[in-house]
Amino acid sequence: MITVGVLCEGQTEEIMVRDFLGPELVPHGISLVPTILLTRTAAGGPMGRGGVSKWSKIERDLRHRLNSTPHWAAVTTLIDYYGIPSDSPGVEDRPAVGARARVEHVERAMARRIGHPRFIPYLALHETEAWVFAAAEQLAYWVEDPAVAEKVQRIADELGGPEEVNERPDTAPSKRLLKLYPGYTKTLHGPAAVTDLGLAGLRAACPHFDAWIGRLIALTGKG
Repeated sequence: MITVGVLCEGQTEEIMVRDFLGPELVPHGISLVPTILLTRTAAGGPMGRGGVSKWSKIERDLRHRLNSTPHWAAVTTLIDYYGIPSDSPGVEDRPAVGARARVEHVERAMARRIGHPRFIPYLALHETEAWVFAAAEQLAYWVEDPAVAEKVQRIADELGGPEEVNERPDTAPSKRLLKLYPGYTKTLHGPAAVTDLGLAGLRAACPHFDAWIGRLIALTGKG
């Protein structure tokens, strides 16, 4: 088994790692250790957990984890591309078109800034709630509303796939899910639906996610 640390944006991402990705990757010989990004609410005050407001907070946490865990095979991130701080590396000069090209441009810039061989950047297109659009049937089961499945699937199909559900404030994945089902709870329904879908199903529906998982599995030498 190898250990990979996952710096998570918040509680939803931590739950996704703990309840979904972690168990799915154990058979591949990978133990994931999720931690939530640390923030400070005030100078000299207690440390807060979650939320991304400045790149400097992400960079500080990443460097700390990389330097303090030389026994880990890698440190990666599970941070939403939607809402990433505007001062993050690569954000200002992103390509004009293509969601995957844009996010990979930012990830490469993050890698260059950190400059550590064990750092594997990953930004969820456009947030982890997009994964729920790959699990339409499973979501409908958990919210006990069969009509939700058709609505969720139609949006994903119209936009070209779950990872294309976009980043505008009123149409981001989480905003769309709340409009479709006002009782949607990020930390409950999303992780439950995606867990039921399974890793293979999510990899098939989300190419950018699939590439990330492939990189993690490659660390074991199993390719």
